Amino acid sequence: MDTPQATEQPFQIGLIGGGREARNLATTLRALLPDRSFLRFAKNTLEVPDAQLAAWMQTLDVVFIATPPAERFRVTEIALRQGVHCFVAWPPAPALRDLERLNRLAEEARVEVGVSRPLRFHPVLQSLQQKIPPVLLVYRQQVGGQGVVPWHARLAEAIDLCCALAHSSSVLRIEGEAVRGGPTWLEAVAFGLRFYSGTYAQVLMWRDGEGTTPELYLARTGWHRQVRLEAANNRLQQAEVAAFLKALAARQPAPVSLLETIQVLHIVERLMSRLR
Repeated sequence: MDTPQATEQPFQIGLIGGGREARNLATTLRALLPDRSFLRFAKNTLEVPDAQLAAWMQTLDVVFIATPPAERFRVTEIALRQGVHCFVAWPPAPALRDLERLNRLAEEARVEVGVSRPLRFHPVLQSLQQKIPPVLLVYRQQVGGQGVVPWHARLAEAIDLCCALAHSSSVLRIEGEAVRGGPTWLEAVAFGLRFYSGTYAQVLMWRDGEGTTPELYLARTGWHRQVRLEAANNRLQQAEVAAFLKALAARQPAPVSLLETIQVLHIVERLMSRLR
């Protein structure tokens, strides 16, 4: 896959964060931007006061936020109050009410908030983009890792991908079942989503020692595809960042918007209430 090209629009772009996610984003931005003079960096710490962050934000048009999760809501809120477009790592905020607050601020400031969802930009899925959504969608994944599995984030990722492929974030019906390994953790989850677009999605995720990449089966009359979403290294991040900057230059909505994220998390909450 060719390296995606970012817009040549001379945005003043900032990146805030000091961890691995921030370093990966810095590499991506350096590769995409034809003129690096538009790129500024800042390492965020808890000790930096809001006024200092706000003053830095005033010099920017776009900021990429890759701070620790506990800081993302605060940093994003400050950026939006300064009228700065934001690209935020997942999860953008700790709770739905916080996301809804950010969405209201973005609407008032007339700026875009993009949310990192690199799996949507997998080259296999890009080749499957069609105007007509599948009638049947099956998602299977073995979830690895020791200790407590972050099921909420895993379910959000799967549901987000289902919404993208179904061309809808509106669900008519949700049904599901979970197998528990104890009172506070899950071993396996299976659920179905009936979308208003007509797609019926089935998702099966189970815990095991080693994780696997998602497997998808998509079908409608006269057509079907079965794909495995193997890792595509940093190309996915390059593709989503380039798409975000291109949308800003064209004054179009972010490819993965904050509103879509809110809709996905509403579905997750509805599902979790059925699994309890």
